[in-house]
Amino acid sequence: MSTLPSENLERRAVEQRERIHRTTLELVAKIDQAKQQLSLEHHVREHFGLVSLIGCSLSAVAGYWFGSVFEHR
Repeated sequence: MSTLPSENLERRAVEQRERIHRTTLELVAKIDQAKQQLSLEHHVREHFGLVSLIGCSLSAVAGYWFGSVFEHR
């Protein structure tokens, strides 16, 4: 009679460990996904056209400003 409750407890412990393991794996996967979505690299890839336009515009403005510095001297 004493073996039945211990077997039951062992079975429940195994089930709980498996549930905790699955939950942990799901949490790690969600954290990795969130990190990827919040990364700068992800946003640059997603909005590459806009980033390129801003970069080109800043380069043109910097070029004109740098050229004007030498023109006035």
